[in-house]
Amino acid sequence: MKERLSDFVKIVVLCAGFSMMAGEAFAEPGWQEQRLLNPSASQLTVERLGRVVIYDGLDERLVDRALDDHFGRVEHMMFVGVRHTEPDGDEWVDDDCD
Repeated sequence: MKERLSDFVKIVVLCAGFSMMAGEAFAEPGWQEQRLLNPSASQLTVERLGRVVIYDGLDERLVDRALDDHFGRVEHMMFVGVRHTEPDGDEWVDDDCD
């Protein structure tokens, strides 16, 4: 009985993850910020199960804020194409090639 319940829970969590991924494909432009700073309970659940979320094109100040405010979730975050703003206002994007 415990195995059946465990399998059921795994299936429910997996379906929730697929549902979230499908929804993200059609989400509004601010979805990355919302997910990063105010994750839902289901998003936190799939992170605890090992999901890593790749955030693309965020401003460096938002990335810094997320790393400070959500330090306990850092292992589930990956940032690519981070936008940096120079003091003179020029903006450049990290090419992620170190």
